[in-house]
Amino acid sequence: MPRKSLVLSISLPPDLTSDLDAVASQERRSRSELVREAVRQYILLSRWKVLRQKASLRAIKEGLREADVEKLVDEDRGARRRRH
Repeated sequence: MPRKSLVLSISLPPDLTSDLDAVASQERRSRSELVREAVRQYILLSRWKVLRQKASLRAIKEGLREADVEKLVDEDRGARRRRH
């Protein structure tokens, strides 16, 4: 059966390692669990940044202002509520 995860080797400065160990102990989790969660969060944040940048560029291209975007979001939320 193939392995479901890969083993990576990373290096951290001693102070960051100490912080990692302290949080792992406090949360009763392993280093690996914490690093996996940190990487997931980083990737999610990175994807949101890309989406936000693309949306900003599109808004600028279409001549939308911040107030216009807020209005569109409010309208979309209202439409979703009415459907449910």
